[in-house]
Amino acid sequence: MSWNRDAHYVVGADLGGTNIRAAVLDRAGKMLGHGKRPSLAQEGSARTVGQIKQAVEEAISESGVALSEIGGMGIGVPGHIDPAGKKVLWAPNFYEDSFPYRNISLADPIAEATGLPVLMGNDANVAAMGEFRFGAGRGTRTMVMFTLGTGVGGGLILDGKLWTGFTGGAGELGHIIIAAGERGGAAAYGSLESMAQISAICERASRKLCQGRKSVLADVSGYDWHRITPKDIADAAKAGDAVALEVLEETGYYIGLGVTSVVMLLNPEKIVIGGGVAGAGDLLFEPIRRTAFANSSSTLIKNCQIIPAELGDDAGIYGGAGLVFDALESAV
Repeated sequence: MSWNRDAHYVVGADLGGTNIRAAVLDRAGKMLGHGKRPSLAQEGSARTVGQIKQAVEEAISESGVALSEIGGMGIGVPGHIDPAGKKVLWAPNFYEDSFPYRNISLADPIAEATGLPVLMGNDANVAAMGEFRFGAGRGTRTMVMFTLGTGVGGGLILDGKLWTGFTGGAGELGHIIIAAGERGGAAAYGSLESMAQISAICERASRKLCQGRKSVLADVSGYDWHRITPKDIADAAKAGDAVALEVLEETGYYIGLGVTSVVMLLNPEKIVIGGGVAGAGDLLFEPIRRTAFANSSSTLIKNCQIIPAELGDDAGIYGGAGLVFDALESAV
């Protein structure tokens, strides 16, 4: 399928392990219609493509826009996407024949099902594109985004373009090595993700409780770190709880070290930080900024803004739209 360069509308979509969310957007970034379905991530790619089709059809129907007026579809997928944006090289939370996705051609089946040309990107990369075009990164040419959640992801915008590297895997900022620390999940020893993913943050809080520290978090968790959430920690910190404040201070320090590496490597205009953990606000951002300023070259960090993301859970949808707008603008 070819891109409709004159189209005024596109579809942006965010494929998650639980749901697929889609929206029709105009060139100004206004959402005109929405669709949502369970992604059925464990039931094979054909079932997932069927769910994507239904979510897109719902969004188009709600928008009142004709299919012929839509230029294409961009979709964020949690995994390693090939540079052409057509194939999922690896996605650990999606299954085909009882095994995680490996070398699954997904864009073409989606295009066939929806009648739209399709581009895919890694979900964190696509979220960065959304913030760059429509959110906190507007007006910049060089921007880096960190996403803080179950894992730590990221995306790179270099000279106004999403940079995905030689094989499409660039931007895995959670795997920056910041210390000779512990291993967390699939993260390497001492990586940013191993120290700043949700499970690591909540486990640090629990360890302090088990050491006899007094905190309202003990009432929340019963000393079981699996029952503590980042919101619990943020709420306790905002109320002045010493343990919660200490956990956010430590977490901000680790993230600040990761930010320092990015500042020194890429000299970006903005560092945008999103994801659920970022909801702690200034109690997290203050130690991030302090650490980055203390460890970066002053001539680089003084001109780099470290700011919260603006688009929340919709960053992936906006970013999917951004992928298509880029394709339309470069079409000949």
